[in-house]
Amino acid sequence: MSTTGFQFTDRDAEILNYVYQLRIATLEHLSALTKRSQKTLERRLPKLRDERYLTRLKPRPNKGLYVIGPKAGRVLVQAGYARAELAGNRPRESEWKDLMIPHALLIASIHSKLLLTSRADSIQLDEWQPNHPRLWDTVQTSVGKLPVRPDAYFVLRDARRPHDEQRQHYFLEADVGTMSHTRIAQKIKAYAAYHRQQRHVAKFGIDYFQVAVVTQTKARADNLRGELYAFMSAAQRRAYHFVPLAELSANALITPPRSSAVLLASESRRAG
Repeated sequence: MSTTGFQFTDRDAEILNYVYQLRIATLEHLSALTKRSQKTLERRLPKLRDERYLTRLKPRPNKGLYVIGPKAGRVLVQAGYARAELAGNRPRESEWKDLMIPHALLIASIHSKLLLTSRADSIQLDEWQPNHPRLWDTVQTSVGKLPVRPDAYFVLRDARRPHDEQRQHYFLEADVGTMSHTRIAQKIKAYAAYHRQQRHVAKFGIDYFQVAVVTQTKARADNLRGELYAFMSAAQRRAYHFVPLAELSANALITPPRSSAVLLASESRRAG
């Protein structure tokens, strides 16, 4: 039933846009991105939910988890926030399983943080593509064929650099701490083979890429970095970042693109 006296506003469209971008959003995400207080949003979000622009998955432990609702698609397209074919491509409420929510929330927090740091930095989040079959691939390695399925693909643009060096490309691995070191090492092996075979050039049209492994805790990032860097050359380490969410920023990931690409390509050819 429609909320009495409800009027949809441009600021409501902004909220829907951020929920759409993040795929799943908390009150904290939306407060930071919209610059509106949590108390203000606590009053507005239930109205958007009642009008079916938003759907709330569960209230705790994050004061509500929101995804776009049935009526959001048309608004997003009309406001220019989404293409028509993408507006309805969202998981239904019943498709959000408890086991997938922590991982989705970490990805949303990573995306949100990069959006926020872009506002106060010369390094901008220029592109973000969430996990989707169009990103998926496989690669042949010494241990057989391995999948390449990043949690997201994103691009940072550093406006301080020469025009042809501004964009740097990243594959994201969001680690909630449940995956074994062996499994993560296998993912890194797949990325290394993918680069060595130049598969990214054909599929993504990019010269080189980096991998951002973002963890929930500093201890986890330090442990993974210490273990996996031991098997990498100095040049390869420049392309693999192990960063806790609390320390994540565009500056924490950006590296000199031209020298990194040359060094990494050289080292990758020599690496097995």
